[in-house]
Amino acid sequence: MKSIQELGLGTADVAAITPKAISAAIREVARGSNVFAQLFRENRDLVGPGKPLEISFPKKGTGIHVTWGVSPGGTVTASSYAYDATTIRVAKAGVRIEFFNEALESAQRDVIKDHIYDAGLEWATQIDAVAQTVLLDLKVGGDTFAAADGKTSETCPTDWAPILSISSVTGNTVDRVDYYDGIVYFKDSTPSSTYSFVYAYKPNSNTMTVEVKSAQTISAWDILQARAKIIAQNRHPDIAILNDSDLPGLLYDQSLKFLDKSAYGSSEAILNGEIGKIFGLKIITTTRAPEGAAIVVDSSRLGYDVHKRELEGFREDKYEYDSVWYHFWGERNFGVTDDLAVALVVGGKSGTYKGTVS
Repeated sequence: MKSIQELGLGTADVAAITPKAISAAIREVARGSNVFAQLFRENRDLVGPGKPLEISFPKKGTGIHVTWGVSPGGTVTASSYAYDATTIRVAKAGVRIEFFNEALESAQRDVIKDHIYDAGLEWATQIDAVAQTVLLDLKVGGDTFAAADGKTSETCPTDWAPILSISSVTGNTVDRVDYYDGIVYFKDSTPSSTYSFVYAYKPNSNTMTVEVKSAQTISAWDILQARAKIIAQNRHPDIAILNDSDLPGLLYDQSLKFLDKSAYGSSEAILNGEIGKIFGLKIITTTRAPEGAAIVVDSSRLGYDVHKRELEGFREDKYEYDSVWYHFWGERNFGVTDDLAVALVVGGKSGTYKGTVS
């Protein structure tokens, strides 16, 4: 995090800090903190007045045929090449920061710096949450465990499995979860319970989800399986993301050959959260990633981060509160243009709602 002075917010009169300078500082903090958002390619075709609120990107179709062993005078099977489209419509989002005039007049720069830094982190967190939701096509499902003598598990509807995480449970207590098959095991046969969970619709429906080899651990084997899923679709995976809590299980795999980022050449760019490489994949860790899961992507084909309006600010003097409010608004959104550029590993969660393999 740069200092307020380095961010161009002035050194003499704190009260004169401009909304433009603060919005630039918030964006800079966010850029240094975003993990999922950085996987998408930036697109700024909608920036500027008179531009629409959405843009469409082609999705490549199939239908190319190669014929081998053509006889003299023979022909080949006709090929067709169709395009579908992904339409990304920008969403509006905002941030408001309030300063008391007492703080401004006493030039409490640490307070102001903290406000701006926290606003940048919150903006980054929100942007990453949206990017992750779009990346995995996250949805929330719910089911009921109907109590019965000797019954201790419930299987969620087939269309929703595998499960990525358990969101909430009321009534009974969850003992463990078979995330891949969508089976929730309860400690007792009573009472009845309702529970909700998060699942990744597109990876599930495209069979791009794999189960861990050993419950409660993300291993090198699991990363390779997800990598293989993408390679089988003629894509080129280059990044794997997992939660920091799953890192020990991965790095303590004796068969793993891990290249720390400190061994990179000076010319190679390092992504936010990147710690090194395995199997040619950049490994990124973040607490924003779901626990017990690993996400492998081909970032060159994943999709776009569409910008319509960068976060920009406006100052408002609130005399009735003896305060100054800064309002910031932006328009932006994400879209996946290749559903087969994402593969997901599930079942590695330990601790609360720990995973099991059936």
